[in-house]
Amino acid sequence: MLKNRLPSLALALLAAAATADSASAQVRVVNYNLAKLAGSATALRAVLAEAGTDNAYGFAVTPSVLAFQEIRAADLAALDGHIAAAFPGVPFVRATYTTSTTEDGAGGAQCLYYRSDVLAEVTSGHADISTGASRNSDRWLLQLNGYTASSATRFYLYASHLKASNTSADAAERNTGATALRNNANALGAGVHTIFLGDYNLYTNAESAYATMTAAGNAQAVDPLGPANWVGASGAIKHTQSPRDVTGTLIGGGVDDRFDFQFSTTEFHDNDGLSYIAGTYRTLGNDGLHYNLAINTGGNSYFPGQAARSNTLATNLFNASDHMPVVADYQVPPVMQATAPSTFGPVIRGATGITVAVQVSNAASVVTPLGVDALAATVAGSGVLSGSQSITAALAPSSTTVTLPVNTAVAGALSGTATISTTVEGAQNALITRTVTGTVLAPSSPSWSLKTNQTARTVTASFGRNTGVQEIQVPLYNRGYTTAMARLDADGANAVAAPFAIIDATEPNIAATPATLRFSFDTTGLAPGDYTQSTTVFTSDENLPGALSRPLTLGFTVTVTGSSNPADLNGDGFVNASDLSILLAQWGTVGSADIDGDGIVGGSDLAVLLAAWSA
Repeated sequence: MLKNRLPSLALALLAAAATADSASAQVRVVNYNLAKLAGSATALRAVLAEAGTDNAYGFAVTPSVLAFQEIRAADLAALDGHIAAAFPGVPFVRATYTTSTTEDGAGGAQCLYYRSDVLAEVTSGHADISTGASRNSDRWLLQLNGYTASSATRFYLYASHLKASNTSADAAERNTGATALRNNANALGAGVHTIFLGDYNLYTNAESAYATMTAAGNAQAVDPLGPANWVGASGAIKHTQSPRDVTGTLIGGGVDDRFDFQFSTTEFHDNDGLSYIAGTYRTLGNDGLHYNLAINTGGNSYFPGQAARSNTLATNLFNASDHMPVVADYQVPPVMQATAPSTFGPVIRGATGITVAVQVSNAASVVTPLGVDALAATVAGSGVLSGSQSITAALAPSSTTVTLPVNTAVAGALSGTATISTTVEGAQNALITRTVTGTVLAPSSPSWSLKTNQTARTVTASFGRNTGVQEIQVPLYNRGYTTAMARLDADGANAVAAPFAIIDATEPNIAATPATLRFSFDTTGLAPGDYTQSTTVFTSDENLPGALSRPLTLGFTVTVTGSSNPADLNGDGFVNASDLSILLAQWGTVGSADIDGDGIVGGSDLAVLLAAWSA
């Protein structure tokens, strides 16, 4: 037996420019009997390329798997070249290939290529299974790249070429082959993703081989086109052989048989994780209108509204082989990504509406949303985070945002965890946790006292009469401040009436050092006695979420002392040299020594002072 696990050099070397969907993870599987490469090489390359650009069913994606029948060892180098030419820049690798002189003589072996940017072969999963007619079926095990290896992210693929011809003995030998396939696949256990494909040479759905493949059991195969028969013109859309109406090296006879199949196990039909995309199974180029005719007779309408493209494909199918490819598309499991801020706050205890935004996306690389299973996920908070929400995450680069409430009832350095989980089969990163830390501050503590909670205070002062504008300073404390508390803002005060005035009653971010609020009292022209005033000083926590306002009451009692004699400038009860000194110092100015009120300190004021001289 000949064995070859190495790709040709042409396939191992990647072109500098990759195709547009080279990073796509969704899976397209194509199987095609190439009749020992007896057809036109140019036509074959065009058909293969069209298998990647085929968008008749809504989207196009380069195949991830190409499975061929009737490939001899001598055909490998040429087939490598055909694939490289049809898919330039796409890293196709030939999977484990086995044949023998006997198998080559019976038409050739099974050959599989896979995209190494999408899949990897698990070579230990390869097996040869004798299925009659001097041929073996090949079994390969393929793993989806970018996913943790598990039964949910890998699948077995069996490629077969069962006995041809339509005698009862031929049908019995096909059933012997189908039984061998089922026995081998059943032994893998229940719930295994498996695709059975190839040239089964089945003439009707009544054949025992068809019943064997679809019988109940671990590896029960599902026909994506349903169990109904395909015989006759009514089943023409299902037919795969022959696209030719003339016979030579390639078999003719027109499109009248469904020999080529792509069965898959029930695991591919639960729409959970790795699954067949319903409605995408087709025979490439078959428009259902060429029963018993060559596929290019008259005109072809496989691509709706694209006659020239359809006709070109049909002509290439006619020339490439005596079979037509079967194509089916499969979705992949989602790839979950989640982001959340690492911190929140600071906020003030009791703040409402504080949340942490968790963004979740399905990062599987696909060319259509159909190419990946929907990411149903749950986002739940614990610790300082709370709440739980079920979502279907958007495909990247979009995302779905879940806001988890932050519990601010307790002050301190707090932490919480956002847990993002999904139960979708085979999902990558099925459990993600994001830790969020933050600070909840205790409120500030405004007080007129450093030691006690004093919210009202009366300030007393005494000023001499006519001593001008006097400043009154009042300390404001953020009592007991620590870094675990909010800082305090003095936001101003209610207006006061003359002779009182506000100089500055605002101060932001008061911490351990008190702020000094400044007021004034104008003694000019006031009679001796007590003067009172009260105001409200407005304070609040620093400008953070949860900040509250706390007004304080501030009263003033100011005693004006001294004589009622306006010439008694210093208010000591006497008019003497001290008062004269004050007057002379203010000579020519506007000051408290303007006794007669004419707007300037001068001779008339001196005359009044001398007239009132008492010592």
